[in-house]
Amino acid sequence: EPRPVPLLSFNRTASLRVSWDKSRMPKLTVTIRQLLVCAGAAALINIYWGFNFINDNHNKAFEEEDTPKLRSTLHVVHCLSGNDRGFIDEWEIAIKSILVNAPLDHDLHVHLLADNKAAQEIDSIATQHKWADSIWRNQIEVIVHNVEEMIPGWREFLTNMLTTESNRQWMDERVGIGGYFRLLAHRIIVPYECRNRKACTGDVKKDLQLAVYMDTDAIIISNLNHLRYSAENTLKMTKEEGRQIPLWMWRDNSGFIILDLTRFEQMWKRVEILRSIARGAPNSKGDQSILAQVEKNCTSFTAEIPLAWSTHIGHDDYRPYPHRLIWQRKEVGMLHFTTPAKSNFGKNFMDKGGPGKWCKRSKYCNQTATQPGGDMYNVESSWGLAEYYAKLSWDWAFFQGGTSRIRPNEKGHVLKYVKNVCHPDSTR
Repeated sequence: EPRPVPLLSFNRTASLRVSWDKSRMPKLTVTIRQLLVCAGAAALINIYWGFNFINDNHNKAFEEEDTPKLRSTLHVVHCLSGNDRGFIDEWEIAIKSILVNAPLDHDLHVHLLADNKAAQEIDSIATQHKWADSIWRNQIEVIVHNVEEMIPGWREFLTNMLTTESNRQWMDERVGIGGYFRLLAHRIIVPYECRNRKACTGDVKKDLQLAVYMDTDAIIISNLNHLRYSAENTLKMTKEEGRQIPLWMWRDNSGFIILDLTRFEQMWKRVEILRSIARGAPNSKGDQSILAQVEKNCTSFTAEIPLAWSTHIGHDDYRPYPHRLIWQRKEVGMLHFTTPAKSNFGKNFMDKGGPGKWCKRSKYCNQTATQPGGDMYNVESSWGLAEYYAKLSWDWAFFQGGTSRIRPNEKGHVLKYVKNVCHPDSTR
């Protein structure tokens, strides 16, 4: 049917008027049956497209749920030098406590900086107990960074940074060369983690800004999830307060610190400026003393680590009063057994009486009070919890920290054990 043609005309006031030629309009004759057929077809079309829309969204949601989400990674750092049996035994307890308490929501990379002797001991333990066969909730990677070839260059660097021509003594013999590895760990770990990238950015950089160094006599007794989230909250607070991102978080003990590995070289630049460190006595040039002097000069470099992750038996009067911990702290994530130098405390915290020896060797702690609420009872119920990891077999550790925590309908992840031999020309 031809469409009606509108006729245009203008009245005297120049307004436009539109009229239709009714004689040329088509006749419309529609029955009720035709209307019902059209309505039914439209309904079927709507149902078809609606079903496809729902189905597409369902498939999209299913694909998103099926796609594994990229988890952040918690980096833990241990530094080992030598193969003294007491030292290695203590380290084995510490690494076991870390793995059993691997973070529930994050992947875990454990970086072990070791010289030749220590690396051989680590490899022997990992092989004997079949670490590489263990299954875990999230991805775990244990990397043994053999830094033997790095040590001569590090010694030269430390000599130049920590001494003057008239005073070439720098090493704090209480900690040895291994005690300084933590201050150089960023030169090994950052290149390793960023080896396949042009630059460390995004989540990789963020993870490296919250790496955790811990001494081998620090035992983890709570899940490391809390440490990671607490550290993130501290960073958030510093930003809200307009402060710079801290180079490290601690409470005046270098045995357990959160490090920004991506920027930690700035600490050494500050040491170079502070020549007072180089002019000091050797016992003022240990790793902890260096950090304390830099912090004193530049307080914006640091922030406080959460109190739950700063429980040192050498601080807060816990050495003379170890029985006080259980009622002074409601939240404890780690226990650090700093053993007095040249003492009868043994080669590690388990030697010569276990954690209870701190009560036995204190004139303020009643070692005979073993009843509930007594001094020795309180020590064994707090510091004594570290003994659990000394007694726990590796098979049980794999089950408790790994297999038993795998999510339903997931297979878990096999621990990845890596040996990385470091060369001076492959790092900064």
